[in-house]
Amino acid sequence: MKKRLLVFALLGLACLCGCQKEVKTLDVFYTSDVQGFFWTRPEPRFGNREVGGYAVLKNFLATQKQPYILLDGGNWFSQTPEGLLSKGGFLPQLAGSVPYTAASIADKDLVFGWPSLRQILQQMPYPYVISNLTIDGKNPWPTHDYLIREVNGVKIGLFALLDPKPVNSTHRLTGMRATDPVAAAKEMSERLKEKGVQIVILLSSVGSPEKEGISDSTIAEEAPNIDLILSSNMDRENAETDKINKTLIVYPGSKLDSLARVRLTFDKNNQLTDIAFTDVLLTRDDYGEDSEIAAATAALRRETQRKMNARVTTAETAVRGAWGRESALGNLLTDCLHKWSRLDGAVLNSDSIRQSLPAGRVTEYDVYKMYPYSDAVTFVTLKGRALQRALEASLAVKDNFPQISGMSVEYTVKPGENPRIKRIVFDGGRVLRPQETYRIAMTDHVMAGGFGHDEFINALEFKNTFVEARQIMRTCLLKYKQLEAPQTGRWKKVQ
Repeated sequence: MKKRLLVFALLGLACLCGCQKEVKTLDVFYTSDVQGFFWTRPEPRFGNREVGGYAVLKNFLATQKQPYILLDGGNWFSQTPEGLLSKGGFLPQLAGSVPYTAASIADKDLVFGWPSLRQILQQMPYPYVISNLTIDGKNPWPTHDYLIREVNGVKIGLFALLDPKPVNSTHRLTGMRATDPVAAAKEMSERLKEKGVQIVILLSSVGSPEKEGISDSTIAEEAPNIDLILSSNMDRENAETDKINKTLIVYPGSKLDSLARVRLTFDKNNQLTDIAFTDVLLTRDDYGEDSEIAAATAALRRETQRKMNARVTTAETAVRGAWGRESALGNLLTDCLHKWSRLDGAVLNSDSIRQSLPAGRVTEYDVYKMYPYSDAVTFVTLKGRALQRALEASLAVKDNFPQISGMSVEYTVKPGENPRIKRIVFDGGRVLRPQETYRIAMTDHVMAGGFGHDEFINALEFKNTFVEARQIMRTCLLKYKQLEAPQTGRWKKVQ
């Protein structure tokens, strides 16, 4: 009787163990759009609790008992002095200390050119994946077009996609090209399934449903083998999700305030049975900070602040910008681009100028706040007719008035109609001729449709200098002992 009971007990234990093994879970953690906000800071949206940063992230991960992978979708450094001054160079020291499984890139990571980015990627301890980017027709080393990782007995397939529009327009003459994301999604997801993966994950910077043209939703509809799309390049304050057929799309928050967590549940055959999303707020109070990352972050920020407090120039009066009209500051900055380029003219969009320059001492930080973007200057060659059409289209865009240098424009506005340009006159008195060719300096943002249209994309030729517009503006301002705002009047409304 005792033996029989022992047998039953052992069978029951075996059954219990077997039942427990029938279900397994795996967490996918995801960060994106860090944008240079790699430190812990008070956040008003969360009652000024101190949130974010790689130091808190690393400590949070140390508390996890569940098997997990950690992924990043790119756009690391684009919006802070700390990120831009280092050109993303903080990554190996800070993000490289966090146990990422893999990461991808977004188009903003390419702003300083591929050689600059490649140097950073070579120093990273984890692999980078991108599936629709080629350089001179080849996959760019050291990235991978896909990755397969096995965690807790589950084979995971990873691939990543870039939005082709900003990449192909900005980098057209450098040999860099992003291919059709829908075709790449179909090919990669099918290839991964053929290799026996149980789940296919896409890291995508293609874009949200609000965007015109191809979006992450389009990819989910066209490539049904994808189980999870982790989106980036969104700059959202709060995480959101969408479901297209069986594909979950996650749009995470930005600036490393929080961490997206997708919990995957599998049956005993490693088949996916459930997928669920939660957003984890990364608070210092809850998780503390990794001491080494915190110390490195503090040192980098101190050095940045020292540089930001340095004087650039002195302004006799405030030099003011405006979004809906020609402005003195807009004229000053386009003059800087024009003089530096030595081309026929320069064009800049108003909404990239975020703050006026103050009267008195103008610091590096003032220049950064004035133009907080890493846009590079691009030389554009186009016919006179195309230039006129592009500027005309720009006039019709609300609160993004085109700022110009090297030329003056006469235009008309009739009720119920878009503005029409009557005449463009270049410095020296040359009148624009429709069939003549002109070279204009602008940022890659403008050239890629930053006015809200695509007219400049249709130019004859582009040359991306990979020189930051803000750096050119700064060097220009340094030459002024006493800054005086230029006069307005380059745009003239006529009857």
